[in-house]
Amino acid sequence: MRKAALLSVSLLVAALGCTAFSPAPEPQAGPRESAVRCYATHRSPDATVCYRHSWKAEYRHGDMVYVPTLVQVPAPARPTSVTIVDSLDDIHPSEA
Repeated sequence: MRKAALLSVSLLVAALGCTAFSPAPEPQAGPRESAVRCYATHRSPDATVCYRHSWKAEYRHGDMVYVPTLVQVPAPARPTSVTIVDSLDDIHPSEA
């Protein structure tokens, strides 16, 4: 029974032609991620929140499109510049 199991596994591997074990193909080149930008609000100027501008690939109506997104990242110990905003809700990916 053990030989039959090994034989079926080896046949399965041969049938797949080792394509299942090859590395994944490189994704299509999309927009690049940007540098980190840090923000604080008028109410809490010492509470710094940092985001990086990124892109999310989505498949829409038969086409691959890239949607801008903000990804929150840890604030560095000494951020180079902090933009003061009224609210963190005022930050949008298109402005980053």
